[in-house]
Amino acid sequence: MSAVAVTALTAVAFPAPAAAAPLGTVRLSAAKGTVDQSPIFATASASKPCPDGYGSDAQVRIGPPGGPYQNVATPLRDGGYDKKAVSVKPNRSFSRAIGGAPADGEWWVVVECYSLTRGQHPDRFITPLTVAGREWKVGQPAGGASLDSPPPPEPTVPINAPSGPATPTAGAPEAGTPDPATTAPAVPDPELASNDRSGSASPLASAMWVGGVVVVLGIVGAVALLTRRRRAN
Repeated sequence: MSAVAVTALTAVAFPAPAAAAPLGTVRLSAAKGTVDQSPIFATASASKPCPDGYGSDAQVRIGPPGGPYQNVATPLRDGGYDKKAVSVKPNRSFSRAIGGAPADGEWWVVVECYSLTRGQHPDRFITPLTVAGREWKVGQPAGGASLDSPPPPEPTVPINAPSGPATPTAGAPEAGTPDPATTAPAVPDPELASNDRSGSASPLASAMWVGGVVVVLGIVGAVALLTRRRRAN
């Protein structure tokens, strides 16, 4: 069982202590960029190793202060991250990671540390970003969230609604325009969901598995048919 899977069980059996100060910062290779550039930045590294005993797995993620957070790189599973600082090379853009263009305001790049027996560490490495339009830069906006006492997670990842026709004066959504009250929240790219340690298999792997079963059944049927013909002769 992976450390991330253990986290869910641990959260039920042993409630996590309240978050304190962040474990450190996340060093980014760029101080600014755009939400569409891929990767979002060349490298991201924790300022020091994970706490002792929490080095089996690690993830580098992005999200609003307090969460929810989404991966910007494939989760790290080699272990030893409590002996050496986490360092990754992201493989997606900001927008692709969260499933849409991020809303203006404060966002956090975080590093999460995991233990095989205790699950996720209650604290994170944190570096805040400020988004304005299609651009982001390192640092908090005026009145930014407290790094020592993160707010509770938001219900969904805040993204900008796609541009469209002007709002009808009658008050009802124009035909063909999604109603914000009923539109489902954006989700990360399904191709990246399997990188989130959720246990979901990739579509390609599923198709290959089904194809393999079909081939095996075909071979078994052919052998059975030949056997019957030989016996009949």
